Amino acid sequence: MPIANEEQAEFWEEMAATWIEIEERIESTAAEPGRRAFGALNPRPGERILDVGCGTGGTTVAIARMVEPGGQVVGADIASEMLVKARQRADEAGMSNIEFVHADVQTEDFGEMRFDAAFSRFGVMFYAEPVLAFANVRRSLRHGGRLAFACWQHIFANEWMLVPGMAVMTATGTPPPMPAEGEPGPFSLADPERVNSVLRDAGFSEVVIAPYNDTLVVPEDEVSRYAATSLRVGAARDALKDADEETRQRAAESVDAALRERLVGGEVRLTRGYLIASASA
Repeated sequence: MPIANEEQAEFWEEMAATWIEIEERIESTAAEPGRRAFGALNPRPGERILDVGCGTGGTTVAIARMVEPGGQVVGADIASEMLVKARQRADEAGMSNIEFVHADVQTEDFGEMRFDAAFSRFGVMFYAEPVLAFANVRRSLRHGGRLAFACWQHIFANEWMLVPGMAVMTATGTPPPMPAEGEPGPFSLADPERVNSVLRDAGFSEVVIAPYNDTLVVPEDEVSRYAATSLRVGAARDALKDADEETRQRAAESVDAALRERLVGGEVRLTRGYLIASASA
């Protein structure tokens, strides 16, 4: 399998074990945006659907149920270790209409006009060449095929990432590393105008981009666990990659304190902002 996006492939292979370990926390953050993206895609029985950046397969299994009877789903991810968990999940769910492929979406040959639709829940922001990747997805869709995905708005619309990141900065004394504008990363498609441009340059039409803003709620008795997992993902993780144990401990205490400062009525409320994009092939 050709891998053009080697840096991201290496990152996600390294991240896989942690991702699987804290999957419950990830699901609590991503589930509602995923449901909205499912609604935009509207999978139907008998359809063939590509799940892009499927990770550990939760969305793939969900789609596979939606397209029964007679439908099929292909889950593609750049991290082979994620797919080990994905295949296990599909087996445990008893789903026989799923195939998983280890693939760089920028270069993988999915075939021409193979699918009725393509979906992604936060799996499309990490392409070194996004137009190339989306054009490759479009090539795999039949004429009039559908695309729908969720991606993050900018960091300031997402306090669930911003607050831990800023707290870590107080412990390290330096800002967490952030990708430059347009580089692969969680916010590479935060600008709706850029999403529109990328999709149209990739050959899609009827592009619709809808922003959603809501709130994540962390109960008081979950704050410490939430703070601990916050250090293991995103910019906070990157900032602490080479930190010593003392710095890590300061960071953990700083994040916990920053969250507890926001306690009101026994809960912490943190903003979440995302886009739901849809288009036609």
